[in-house]
Amino acid sequence: MRSQDAFPSKYLTSNDVKQAKQIIATISYVAKEIVGQEKKEKPVIYVEAGKPIVCNRTNFETLEEAFGDSDNWPGHKVKVYVARTQFQGRAVDGIRLAPIGPKPAPKDDPSELNDEITI
Repeated sequence: MRSQDAFPSKYLTSNDVKQAKQIIATISYVAKEIVGQEKKEKPVIYVEAGKPIVCNRTNFETLEEAFGDSDNWPGHKVKVYVARTQFQGRAVDGIRLAPIGPKPAPKDDPSELNDEITI
């Protein structure tokens, strides 16, 4: 028996991602929940299919830069993958999120552009 079988998690783990190699997920919504052994309130990203993802600061800031306020994240796609990171002084596998298709910049309506100078 593997540890992930002995101690199943409600949330997505790096082992889940490693088994899938990489996951493409569409965000449904983001909620703050009490998680972990320290019982800290953290953002949790719910996706359309699969386990919810406890979001750390690195992932939150990556998505915030791409999609803006977390209220605007639903409907956006992310790539979920595993990367080595430091946790409590040791190297561990961590979940990383990469935005797919950042929020498009607002486009100017060409009919509203006018280069005419009025004196």
